[in-house]
Amino acid sequence: MKIRIIFAIAIFSIFFSSIIPGTIQAQTRPNPKLRVEIPKLVARVNGVDIESKYIEFRLSQIARTVNRPLTVKEKTSIVKDLIEKEVVRELVNQQGKKENIKVDDELIEKELKSLQSAYSSEEEFKKALKARNISLDDIKKSMLIDFNARQLLNAQIKGKINISDEEVKKYYEENKSKFYRPEAYHTHHILAAYFPPEALKNQTIEELKKNKEYFARIAEEKIDKVIEELKNGADFEELAKIRSDDESSRDNGGDLDFIYKGIFENSFDEAAGKLKPGETSGKIRTRFGFHVIKLIEKKPAETAPFEDMKPGIQKHLFLEEAKKQVANYVEKLKQKANIETFFN
Repeated sequence: MKIRIIFAIAIFSIFFSSIIPGTIQAQTRPNPKLRVEIPKLVARVNGVDIESKYIEFRLSQIARTVNRPLTVKEKTSIVKDLIEKEVVRELVNQQGKKENIKVDDELIEKELKSLQSAYSSEEEFKKALKARNISLDDIKKSMLIDFNARQLLNAQIKGKINISDEEVKKYYEENKSKFYRPEAYHTHHILAAYFPPEALKNQTIEELKKNKEYFARIAEEKIDKVIEELKNGADFEELAKIRSDDESSRDNGGDLDFIYKGIFENSFDEAAGKLKPGETSGKIRTRFGFHVIKLIEKKPAETAPFEDMKPGIQKHLFLEEAKKQVANYVEKLKQKANIETFFN
C-alpha cells in the first residue's frame, strides 16, 4: 500500500535562508588583514541586480558564531555560498511572478510583527535596522520573496511524492543503530533552585551574583526541610505543588515524565538508577539547585519499535525526496536563466 504524505513544509529553506534570522546585532569592525572585498553588485539574474548588503550582513553574523577569526579562504567560501543562495532566491522569485503567485499582505505584516517583538520598542527596532544598513522595505521585500518561493516550491512537490510502507521498513532495518533508546526514568521532583523565581523576577544580574552564596545556602536548607517532611509522611506530589521552584512541573506534582539517561547531570541519573518504583531519593545537587526525586517507573535501554519510528521515518524520506525534486527544478531554472556573478 502506498502512503501519501502531506506536510506543510518550507523546502525553500534548504536552498536559501531568510534575510533576518533572529535578532539584528551591531556589526563589529573587521580585521583589515582578514577582510574580503565584496563588490557592491555581487550578481545579476535575468537583468535583476543583487547587491552585497545582505551578503555582508550574513557574513558578519556567521563570523560571530565561531570562536576565532575566519580566514580569507573561509570567508571567500562563505560569500560564494551566500551569493549562490541569493541567486536561487531571485530565480525562484522571478518564476513565482511569472506563474502569478500571490502572497497575502497579512502574512507579511504578521511576520514583521513577530520580528519586531524581539525588541523592547519600535524605536529600538528601527535603530537596529539602521545599524545594519537595512531598511523596513528591504525586510518586507525579502519576506515577500521567501513567501513567494515557499508557495512555488511546495507546489512543485505537492501530491508528487509517495513513500511506501516497504521503503519505510527497509530504512528502519538498515539503520537500527539510529533508533537506540538509552535507559529512561519517569520521575517526579521537587526543586530548591539556586535562584528562586521571585529573585529572578525582582533582582538585577549584579544583585543575583552578589547574593549567590546566600541563595545557595537557603536552597539547601529548603530541600533539607522538604526531605524531612517526606520522612514524616508528607505526600510527595502535594508537597511539590507548594514547595518546588520548578514552575514548569510544579502544578503537576513535579512530574518530569520519562527522561532518558544522559539528558540531566550524572548526579540525577545516578540517584534515579538506585531507586525502585515508589522510592524517594536523598538530596541531589545539579546546576539548577537541589532536588529530591521520586521514581515512578524505569524503562530499560532498547531499540525503539518500528511503529514508534514509522511517522518520523516517513517524514525523513519524504524530505529527502523533496530535496532532490526541488534541486532538479532549480537546476532547470538555472539552465534557462542569464546569470552573472561578480565575486571571484
